[in-house]
Formats: sequence, structure tokens, C-alpha cells
Amino acid sequence: MKIITSKNNEKYKFLVKISKKSNIRKKTENFIVEGKKEVDLCINSNYVIKSIFATEKKILTHSFHDTICNDQFIISQDLMKTITYRSSSKIVAIVKRKKFDINKIKFSDDELILVLDKPEKPGNIGAILRTYNALGFKNIIISDTKTEIYNPNIIRSSLGAIFYLNVFQLDTKKTITFLKENNFNIYGSLIKSKTLVNDIDFRNKCAVLMGTESSQINDIFLKNSDSTFKIPMIGDVDSLNLSVSTAIILYQAMIQKKSINFM
Repeated sequence: MKIITSKNNEKYKFLVKISKKSNIRKKTENFIVEGKKEVDLCINSNYVIKSIFATEKKILTHSFHDTICNDQFIISQDLMKTITYRSSSKIVAIVKRKKFDINKIKFSDDELILVLDKPEKPGNIGAILRTYNALGFKNIIISDTKTEIYNPNIIRSSLGAIFYLNVFQLDTKKTITFLKENNFNIYGSLIKSKTLVNDIDFRNKCAVLMGTESSQINDIFLKNSDSTFKIPMIGDVDSLNLSVSTAIILYQAMIQKKSINFM
């Protein structure tokens, strides 16, 4: 176990780059995870831990064996604060990202896939991933996004749920081709639709398309949708936060599928 005391340490400087720079994370295919709970979730989900940094030796000796990661470091709380979002965090890890191949996944006959079209805000994406996992869903497509999936804000706002999901990044054309070739009914969320969400049958094999808060799903998705739907609203506003509207739709789907027993 090594001790880092200087900001000039090469390992520390690499840690800073991974935490701050998206291009470095993409180039190295690594990302940073903050907090013991989140690091544990990574390990339980079979992510490869490249390096672990903690402010106290006992955190490492009590929790992380060399078989999990033999590249372990002790750093000061002051150095830790330059890396982490939460000032109370005492541990961070550099983790190898997973690559997911949607063509290698076996989908059930009543599978539901959520498709997020050009999502922008990391906080919204993370909140959706958290809800998606909480309601028992597994597979999600992120289409044509410029937002990095392993952005620290996404990981933090998902509370680590991202590590339990299969997250596929495809463009619009590949997404539609996959869904049609695999016989998914495609349902698009659209404010102007005349069909209500509770009139959609989510019990079959289906994909739910969600656009951004600032715009609807793109025209290609709309053209290829089997149906569109909207959330009924009786107040004065005509739209909801993306993560909130997605949660409402997924909850309706979950109820239809009876994936949770409330008794």
C-alpha cells in the first residue's frame, strides 16, 4: 500500500485528469467512482477496479482485498477534496468501463426497453437510471447523446444504479433497425398525442421513446413509432421534467406488468 502526499505525484495527477476531463475518460476507457457504497456496487457488478485511493488505511484493509485491486493508495483528505464532489468522501476508485453489445443480449417476450433520444442533462439521466433499476428494468438505449454515460454526475445521481444496468449507446438508425428486427412495438412519448399513457399496452415486447425537455423525439423516431402517447395533466403546465415524466411512464408499465407485489 503506497502513500501519496504531493500533488506532483504522477498517479495523483492521472486521478485528477480522470475525474475532471471527459476526453481522458473516453481515451483510456476509465472513469471515477466516489464513495464506498458506489465502489462496492462496482465490485458486485463485476466491474474491473484499476486503482483505489482512500484517506485512511483501515478503509482499504477492512474492505478491499488485493484480489480485488492491488493498486491501492493512501492520500490526504485535502488531496481527496480536490477529486470528489462530496467533501465527506474518503474513497475513490478508477474503474474500467464495460462495453455492452445489444446483439448478445437475450430479451424476454415481454421485454421493455427505454430509449432516451439525445438526453443532455447528467442529473436527469442519472435519476432515470435510478428509477429504471428501482422498478425492475434492465436494458436501456441512449441514442445520439453528446453526454458521457460515465460522467461523474450521472454516476452520483443514479446512486450507483448504472452499474446494474445494460446501457447501450446507438445512433437513431441503428436503434430503429434493432427494435424492428427484434419485433419490439415502438411507443413514443409526445405531448401533442391524443392517446393517453394508460391506454398503451406495455405488457408486450416494447420500446418506450423519450425525448429531451426542450424538444420531442426526433422525426425519424416518430415516423417509425407504432403509437405515440402523452401523460394526462389537469394543471396549467403542459410538460414535466424528463426524469419525472419517465418515472410516471415506467410506473404505469410496471403496474401493467405486475413486476412488483404491493401486498
